[in-house]
Amino acid sequence: MIRSIAKRSQATPRKSPAPIDSAAARRGPDPVEDEIYRLITDAIVTKQLRPGSRLKEAALATQFDVSRTRVRRVFQRLAELDFVEFRLNHGALVRRPSPDEARAVFATRRLIEGEAVRLTTGRAGPQEFKRFYAFLKSENLAFAQRSKGAGAISSGFHILVGETCGNPVLARILNQLVHRCVLIQSLYERESQNTICLTHEHVEIIDLMKAGKAQAAVAVMLHHLDHIEASLDYDHAGSIDGRLALAIG
Repeated sequence: MIRSIAKRSQATPRKSPAPIDSAAARRGPDPVEDEIYRLITDAIVTKQLRPGSRLKEAALATQFDVSRTRVRRVFQRLAELDFVEFRLNHGALVRRPSPDEARAVFATRRLIEGEAVRLTTGRAGPQEFKRFYAFLKSENLAFAQRSKGAGAISSGFHILVGETCGNPVLARILNQLVHRCVLIQSLYERESQNTICLTHEHVEIIDLMKAGKAQAAVAVMLHHLDHIEASLDYDHAGSIDGRLALAIG
């Protein structure tokens, strides 16, 4: 019995591995979706895409050689951040928050982020403040080098405050509000000015938190958000990646 099994095994030729689909390998499950996501978010944050711009699903799929299903997944990720909305007979559009909505977002953020600062002041230790100061160093470098999307990089400070506050529910809400404010700020920042650099206020907030002065730190944070909101206006455009330009309307 053993010999007969061995013979059958020897007689059965091994199948060669199936050829790799080069197109599928090139696309991959994540990298191209991430590239589309990054290009769209960068175009919004750096004011290359106007609010109301229509993102053409079929054109994006063609330009990036991916399925429309993958493009829809990217749109869904953007919708979760309120960067994109879906409209009947129009498809996916870059969101155009109204002035009233923008004010409401900032008002809500003041409440949430003020509490995050208060909580962080009461619980942050040497390791947490080491992270804060390390972030400030990279943030200052981004502004000094006039890095593209420096305003979005700067928003990481506020997300870090949320992550440090010890309340994961509050942190998630603040994260979404910060991203919505990045959209609002990027779309509506005044044409005549560069992205405002308020890193010195970040330093002041951290120093006050480290000194245990929660009330003063909250006051500076609210003043800081007032400065950001005061920079808003409503009409911008710019150059854009060629493939993306062919997929918007």
